[in-house]
Amino acid sequence: MDGKMSATIMQIDALATDIIVPLRRKIINEAGFMRLYAVLEEVYVLIEHERQIDRELAAILFLIYSQLVTQANYVYDKSTFVPHIGKMQGYIRKIFGGTLQND
Repeated sequence: MDGKMSATIMQIDALATDIIVPLRRKIINEAGFMRLYAVLEEVYVLIEHERQIDRELAAILFLIYSQLVTQANYVYDKSTFVPHIGKMQGYIRKIFGGTLQND
């Protein structure tokens, strides 16, 4: 893994904390998610043609996504959660599925 990707994963890891801590209180950190989406766009560009994807990246994104879905199950009004669940699904498909779908 190159230095740029390593730094990007560290950035996503820091954002994960900024997102997950409020999620456990059933609060969406909109600014945190917006920063995450911007970084995920960069990730896609970095790995667009890679055949292997870093395991740590997969673990962090799965953690964020699974916490989002889990915490959404504990609120009555899911309207603030649903858009982010869909967007995270889209990014996960784009990042992890894109290279496989194009083979």
